[in-house]
Amino acid sequence: MEKQNLSGVDTTFKDINGNAIRVHSYIRDGEGQLYFINSHCQAVPEGGEAPAVELAKLVEGSEVTLLTSEEVLDVHKPALEQRRRRLRQRRAKEGADAAPAQEGKGPEVPEGMMPVSITMVLSAIPDKALVDELRRRGYTLSASKIVFIQL
Repeated sequence: MEKQNLSGVDTTFKDINGNAIRVHSYIRDGEGQLYFINSHCQAVPEGGEAPAVELAKLVEGSEVTLLTSEEVLDVHKPALEQRRRRLRQRRAKEGADAAPAQEGKGPEVPEGMMPVSITMVLSAIPDKALVDELRRRGYTLSASKIVFIQL
């Protein structure tokens, strides 16, 4: 069985700008194709049925760039809008036009805006970048991460 890495673990590969490519990051190759780095250090193409590619081969064969957190959110925006449409359709079928805040589901998201939770934003930011930003703001950090190893 292949070893799985946790989210944010450095894959030892770098993009063309020298940024470290980490597990669960998104990258773009020289042709514009987007990939998600899975826990087996494979590049999984976004939006298609193509098979995963070894990250080492992709980095060697193309100019790979790491996506910023804003670009990652843009990648997922159509899926989030589709979920929001389905939710509206389901509410219309159920006749539940009550405000979501009254139902305990949070405030209504204005048209044209995308619902984003803090979990989505934080999961899009690599651990090292988050720590670097906190240190830049003057925080002194001592952090630990629990790792479960199953034998």
